[in-house]
Formats: sequence, structure tokens, C-alpha cells
Amino acid sequence: MMKRLTIRLAPAAAAVALALGLGAAVAPTAQAAPVHPVRTSPWLSGGELPLSSTFHWKAEPKTEYTTTGQFQWLFTCGIGDPTTEVHSSSVSVMQFGGAKNVVASQLLFHFRSTAVAKAALARLERDYSSCAARLDKENSVDISSGKRLHWTVTRTASLTEGAAYRVTGRDSAGKLADDPDLYSDAQELFVQHGATLSMVGIYAESSKIDNAAGAGSTLRTMDYRLTHA
Repeated sequence: MMKRLTIRLAPAAAAVALALGLGAAVAPTAQAAPVHPVRTSPWLSGGELPLSSTFHWKAEPKTEYTTTGQFQWLFTCGIGDPTTEVHSSSVSVMQFGGAKNVVASQLLFHFRSTAVAKAALARLERDYSSCAARLDKENSVDISSGKRLHWTVTRTASLTEGAAYRVTGRDSAGKLADDPDLYSDAQELFVQHGATLSMVGIYAESSKIDNAAGAGSTLRTMDYRLTHA
């Protein structure tokens, strides 16, 4: 899977004087301009991703695209085609570079309404709450060691409209999972605002990325960027 407007309002006294034709006799009083939020892009910069101090992520805008097509896989705990599962209308994707054997991306799921987007987040939260048990029931075996794999899914941070998860797979001896379908380590973060759901995913095949200390900060940044986009 791998874009401020300052408005100065006339003082009330000056406005009244102007209405009476006495504008020249009344000197306007200076007032502070109202503060308006600066519009931001919903896309994160590399430094805003989790583990940025370790992997020095760099956003790759040239990889950005939007599609209404289907995907086989977009997040660890989904069931079936992910866009069908969450009922998105389209998906925008951008990759981040800077690490070997670890990949990162951000996705923007677009929906026909806020209600559908909220339902998508709720569906994801349900899927992740039962994900570890479902994966363990599959009785998958490590390709290289032949030992049974065990999966953990931990909610590492949350907002009113968002959550972050850490997913790890290990064999019975503690070795990083060698699985044909899933990464041994993943951090996946979701935030919904309006009719958009933003997701950040970081995945590793042969490296531990289980330090989720920055997950809360990234969630708040994702929320701010969506709210002010």
C-alpha cells in the first residue's frame, strides 16, 4: 500500500457619527482585530507522525492520489474490502519515506455525510476491540519458526472522535511474527471530523515499533488539521 483574513470592525461611536453625517468630528478609537483560525491542510508533515525522531519521516506529496476504487487491505483489523466496510465514497492516500523496512502513510476517507463518517469510526473501534481474539482464532503459524503466532491490539490514546492502536504479532518464543498477510508491528491512528476520517498507519516487518508515546500528540494534530482544513 504501500492549502488570514483580518477584519477590522469600525468602533461603534464612529459608526453612529457617520450615520449622522458627523464622521469628521469623531476620531475612531483603535480596536483589536478579531482573530480568525488559519486554514490548514489535513495532511500531516513527517515530523508530526509517531516515531518521527527515530525514522525522520518525510512526506512525499508526489505519491498523493485519490481514488474511488477498492483496496484489498488498508488497516489491520478490517474485515473484507475496507472501503466497502466503512462505506467511504473515496480515499486519498499519501506515503511517507525515510525508513528501511518500516513504511508509513496517511489516508483520508471521504464520506457522503458526517453521520456516515461517525458510523465508520464506530465500526473501526468495534473491530479493533475484538481484533486480537479474532486473529488468534485463526491459529496462524510463523513462516520461519513454525511456532503459533499470538497477536495483541492495544488502544494507546483516544479523543472524543478518534483513537490510536498498537498491533503486535509474536511467536510463542517472542520472535517478531513472520506472517504472509500482516506486519509484525503496526501503529494505526484514526480521527473523524465532519465527513472525513483521517488515518495514519506505520508498519514494520522486522523492526519493533511498539513505542506509542507520541500517539496522543499525533491524534490531537490530526484532529486540529481536520477541524481547521
